[in-house]
Amino acid sequence: MSQQYTQGFCIDRICMLLGKAVNTQAALNLDILPPEQQYITWQQHHLAASFVLPVKAKETLTERLTALLTMLFAQMDDELVNETVYLVLPEFPGVDNQQLNALLQHLMRHFPSLLLSDTCRVFPYGSAGALMALSMAQQQLQQDANATVWLLAVDTQALDEVLQCYATAELAGEPSEGAIALRLSRTNAVVAVHAIASDASPASSAEPEPAMAALFQDVAANLPATLNQLYLPDCGDVNATERWLAQYHYLHGAVNQDTEHVLASYATGELGACGGLYRLLHVYRGYQRGYLQGLTLQCELSPALYRAVAVFSQAGTLVNNKEV
Repeated sequence: MSQQYTQGFCIDRICMLLGKAVNTQAALNLDILPPEQQYITWQQHHLAASFVLPVKAKETLTERLTALLTMLFAQMDDELVNETVYLVLPEFPGVDNQQLNALLQHLMRHFPSLLLSDTCRVFPYGSAGALMALSMAQQQLQQDANATVWLLAVDTQALDEVLQCYATAELAGEPSEGAIALRLSRTNAVVAVHAIASDASPASSAEPEPAMAALFQDVAANLPATLNQLYLPDCGDVNATERWLAQYHYLHGAVNQDTEHVLASYATGELGACGGLYRLLHVYRGYQRGYLQGLTLQCELSPALYRAVAVFSQAGTLVNNKEV
């Protein structure tokens, strides 16, 4: 079910650490100054991959995420202390997942000032969690015009079980990792949020991604104008592409031959849960710098359960005589 908003947002602080760019400025310039292709040797396999740190055999997800956050926070001078932080994590199934609980307990011990505020929330939903977190942030910003909310995402593909899938061609594309922190406020809003919708229904064997079809149908039925841009969670894996492509026809009436398809993750490699936040920032900077016009749809698909879509426009603009 979609949520409607009347206020937009501004991103007034950005801090990023990506496999292809270990500082914020380099990450912001990836589209303009792409680095040379990187490769790793993993169990005698030669893989295209971009990681912040060397891959370690048998390293756990908790250890890797902790290392990435440590490097990110080293650039931030305690900016998150006592702040509202919405933490976007890799996808964990179930409401009481033991692995997730262990990860959170470890992070709270290792970073005791990270989630101090009562307003902090955790979104263990993969890349779709970025839009779910944005939805809650919009509510917070509407309630308090002076509020700020940090969206923080961290994820990695540098794990034995994930790299095995790339080595055996179960996954295609380029694995990567990263940590991204964005501070949102209402002051001088750049981007308006038209709607955000999400779903966590298990996939049906009879019809792949019925929830994705429902989200696309909802978007097509409620847009004030045709989409100018469509941001898709695509990094070269055919199976992942098919999950949204098979439902693309449900956007009939919302797209046309002029709708641009933006595949921002080809510049970064697969970032997992960080991908949603990176694409959100890409949308934001597109409007901020005048590269994007009209309406933009961002689509996010996490590996198993979660999907989300959001529709954006330039703050203060009129689309088809409707203010968004």
